[in-house]
Amino acid sequence: MEHANFVPQLRIYVPNIIKNMKNKLFRLGICLCFLSFISGPKEASAKNELPADVLKQLNQYNVVWNTLSTTGSMESMPLGNGDITANVWIEKGGDLLLYIGKSDTWSEATRLLKVGRIRVKFTPNPFTEDAFFSQELNLHKGEINVTAGPKGNATRIKLWIDANQPVIRIETASDKNISVSCTTELMRPHPYTMTGGDDPLASSFRGLMDSPVRPSESADVLERKPDRIQWYHRNQSSFFETILTHQNVPELIGKYPDPYMNRTFGAAIIGESMHPQNDSTLVSSKEMKKHTLSIYPYTAQTATVQEWNTQLEALIASANSAPLKTSYKHHQEWWDRFWNRSWIFLSGDEDAEVVTRAYLLQRFMMACQSRGAYPAKFNGGNFTFDYKGKNGDYRTWGPGYWYQNCRLYYWPLSASGDFDLKKPWFDMYLNMLPLQTDITRIYYGHEGAFFPETLNFFGMYIQDDWGWNNKGKASQTRWIRYHYSGALEMLSEMLDSYNYTKDEAFARRYIIPFATQVIRFFNQHWPQINQTLRFIPANAIEQFWDCLNPMDYIAGLKYNITQLAELPVGIVEPALLKEWNDCLQALPALPKTGDGKRLLPAEEYGQGRNFENPECYAIFPFKLYGLGRPDLDVALNTFAHREFKQTTCWSQDPIQAPLLGLADETKEFLLKNVRATDPEVRFPAFWKPGSDYIPDFDNGGAFTIGLQNMLLQNVGKQILILPAFPASWKVDFKLHAYDNTVVRAKGTGNNVTALDVLPEARKKDVVINK
Repeated sequence: MEHANFVPQLRIYVPNIIKNMKNKLFRLGICLCFLSFISGPKEASAKNELPADVLKQLNQYNVVWNTLSTTGSMESMPLGNGDITANVWIEKGGDLLLYIGKSDTWSEATRLLKVGRIRVKFTPNPFTEDAFFSQELNLHKGEINVTAGPKGNATRIKLWIDANQPVIRIETASDKNISVSCTTELMRPHPYTMTGGDDPLASSFRGLMDSPVRPSESADVLERKPDRIQWYHRNQSSFFETILTHQNVPELIGKYPDPYMNRTFGAAIIGESMHPQNDSTLVSSKEMKKHTLSIYPYTAQTATVQEWNTQLEALIASANSAPLKTSYKHHQEWWDRFWNRSWIFLSGDEDAEVVTRAYLLQRFMMACQSRGAYPAKFNGGNFTFDYKGKNGDYRTWGPGYWYQNCRLYYWPLSASGDFDLKKPWFDMYLNMLPLQTDITRIYYGHEGAFFPETLNFFGMYIQDDWGWNNKGKASQTRWIRYHYSGALEMLSEMLDSYNYTKDEAFARRYIIPFATQVIRFFNQHWPQINQTLRFIPANAIEQFWDCLNPMDYIAGLKYNITQLAELPVGIVEPALLKEWNDCLQALPALPKTGDGKRLLPAEEYGQGRNFENPECYAIFPFKLYGLGRPDLDVALNTFAHREFKQTTCWSQDPIQAPLLGLADETKEFLLKNVRATDPEVRFPAFWKPGSDYIPDFDNGGAFTIGLQNMLLQNVGKQILILPAFPASWKVDFKLHAYDNTVVRAKGTGNNVTALDVLPEARKKDVVINK
């Protein structure tokens, strides 16, 4: 098993400088955001198809609707290829609509915007009120199928976003001749300037809400083309230098290229036997039974619009270099291999089926949106839609990445074997490392790198969190002023991923440089008293401010350094091992009550500010306590006495409970998460906002981790099977385990009825819960 060809990508700051475009760009992987668009573990051969019994179970969870949308995109279905996404719905009047998203469409005001909104009309209209209608999301094929009209006069539509090429296909087949039109409805027909904190879209601009210069976004531009409709949005201004200046590092201007300036994104739409009626609409040249529309979204940083056009032309040529049938065959093969990596099917009652559906749809959406240039956003991902008066460009909490939130939907991708989907997440943090190292040196005069809890896709604080008149060396907001443990958890995620694959190239490329700078920061930033580090001032995540020796710092360092020491000889230089071991020896003890029976959030702490349980970080994410580990009674006592008992959104209760063997509690927590939906929103996995925005992906991630922990846990070399599984449920699962191991098991409660472990040598390490 290998990581998703975790090879260096172009740094995220670097504009799309592409030489010999026609010959080289697409050999390297379609476009920049697809440079490493390769599957993670060694993919199954063409003959190793998804087993028929698994396919039958999977097909039962296709989402099928038999009525048209009455509330617009709130009743949309998701679709995607990892980078390009679409919300798809059909209005009551009969028009097919798409919101098109992409992972790298950052505006000059730092927001992640939609590429566009598309409307397709059919004449005569097959979507009449009394006509048969079916809209089905086919998970196995990665497509949406629509059928409308009576037998003998039906229209069938297939929508798919090519898993291997940057193109959306809309194929229509009718029993009788019809005509088709396609219109781009510009998302931003006019420039927009945020008016201030009372602006209805203010939260979507978070980071620039308090800017003395109001953030503005330019209008989208329609281009006149003879054979297509085409549009783009181009950033001709940027806040990048403003952010560097206001965060007191103006000397870095010029060292790191501006990631916003001249970023241009848009799309071309071309239809067979179609021509432009005007700059925004394509129409059929004649009525036909079959029609194909192709949409080509593209993002690049180019010196001129013409250069962007030239690159888009090359992209279109490459996307069509193979026959459509061949491309579709390869698309289906990718999705078949994806579903064959792993699965979970629960049964026994309706609750089990609800959890299964939630798991499958969450995993599907991650596959749709996490193979692009940047990781998915926690607050809506790439599937935002019109909601409570805001359009698809809006998301509460804005464009930043909150580690506390985003981590939750990337942690479970190792157990599911989706290592390729983790690459944008790891890349973003690795690419930030040089900038964050420079900032640490400038601010504090020592080595290492710190990472803010809330940051931009290129690094640094969200500017509103840093403050616009802050001349100091720490964030103005106390919520995250000393909240540095996200980097420790990112390191633990990398180490966890390595434990699955044993990919030494990944360890050298990602783990060693990241660990070096992160641990060095913690080792040098605070003083030692009597050869013991004294972490003050510090945050215990967001919960406790200005505390002493918080659990997340100490547990994170202890867990990670212990893991790093187990890397193979030759990966880590001896001097670096000694530096890490010296740090480990200098750590204060884990904070506990006087009798040692319960863990504490910190050695000293004051008033709680949020609703989190930092003391439980020693259970997850830093697995020092739990099943198969020392002092389980301490962990159980700590969890039982946690102050905040809650589920949904980013709560860790569904994750930590199964690590302690609490089957019934885990079941209860999972059900609360999977039922966290808005009844006005049709797709059952567009999780309601909670503390974030809709779809709330950290909610989906939290229950996904919890469900996996219910079924399989890695403890050293041991593989615990059904360690926290409810007695009333049945399961058929295939999951990945440490050391390149894959486990397929069937069981009821704690009774395993079938077990297959590859390689077979690992079967001796399996421990079945009794």
